[in-house]
Amino acid sequence: TVNVEAAGTAFTKTGAKRALISITSDPQADPQAVNMGLTFAGFCVDEGYNVSIFFNVKGVLLPVRSFNPEFRYLEHPPMIETLQKLHGRGVQLHVCPVCMKDLDIQSDAILEEAFVTDKPKLFGQLGSDTMVFTY
Repeated sequence: TVNVEAAGTAFTKTGAKRALISITSDPQADPQAVNMGLTFAGFCVDEGYNVSIFFNVKGVLLPVRSFNPEFRYLEHPPMIETLQKLHGRGVQLHVCPVCMKDLDIQSDAILEEAFVTDKPKLFGQLGSDTMVFTY
């Protein structure tokens, strides 16, 4: 299945605070940064935020089917498992198509829980009150 459609607004709580977590780091080269981004996304959900994670630059190397499902940072759960749990909690997992192309990642390689985003889908998650963190 090619994941080119956004999760839409099914998980979006009207009037809720918004958080965008931008993951630019290579998960294997800098697992601490990526793990912190995923952990922080969970903290934001706990606090009632609508959360989107934008995988871009080298971050696009994580939400792919070929990523080792057992790969983890220290004692934390595996990163793929964490992504799946975050998605189950309503977090949208946007993957940058430009960055995918630069790294020769095809859309059919993206995890089922994630999707290849586009400008309207990504910008639809942003507002003047959006909190942004980059890892």
